[in-house]
Amino acid sequence: MPFLPLDYPEPFAATLGVMLYPDDERKARALAAQHLAVPLERLHREGHRLPYDQLMRIVTGGGELLEDRDDRVWAATATGEQFKALRALYNTDKRLATWNNAIRIAEKVAGTEKGARSLQWKARQRFLSVAHLWAAWSIREWQFTAAPEVDYDYYDDFQFFLAEAEFLRDWGQTWRPPRANSKTLLPSDVWRVPPGWGPPKRKANWPETGRIPCLRIPDDLIDELRLPGRPRRSKT
Repeated sequence: MPFLPLDYPEPFAATLGVMLYPDDERKARALAAQHLAVPLERLHREGHRLPYDQLMRIVTGGGELLEDRDDRVWAATATGEQFKALRALYNTDKRLATWNNAIRIAEKVAGTEKGARSLQWKARQRFLSVAHLWAAWSIREWQFTAAPEVDYDYYDDFQFFLAEAEFLRDWGQTWRPPRANSKTLLPSDVWRVPPGWGPPKRKANWPETGRIPCLRIPDDLIDELRLPGRPRRSKT
């Protein structure tokens, strides 16, 4: 299975590159390089210097055109919402935790033309290897936080984001739906942290990050779903 490039000078930029381009290493590196343009300019202005080998890794990855970035952002976030819905279905009624039902929920929540089921399935096919990362980011509402008053910075928060994604990955690769011949929700070849990685040791009064909340599906959406192999549930 592929490992996230956490040894990059800015590991979040490199991870975001992989999340958007899990199938294209050159474009993943290019996105990371472009994402770093402003921080590098600020570092230079303040008199700081990156080691030559790190600078070369960034510069040599920044020349790729990323004309498909907006489409990939939509498809990737859609896949994250699907996997988030899967986890919520699992917490609500394990029998309903199927990709079909997750995509029905994602389609309904999207409420736009791009939420068409065929596009949702195509998005899943393209971004399945990073679905757990996008789901973790969606669960934390697409943001990182810092609490400097307790010595908790954005890099700490990014590390705990990875821990949240790893929880979802492990669940997706080990749990099987309770039916005959079922498969795990995620395949074996998804992106994950390198061997030996671990989040920082938690300090007193740090935010309760690194954990996935117990998400559930509202009753009004559950009523519209179906059990595998059975007719759709009736509302009466």
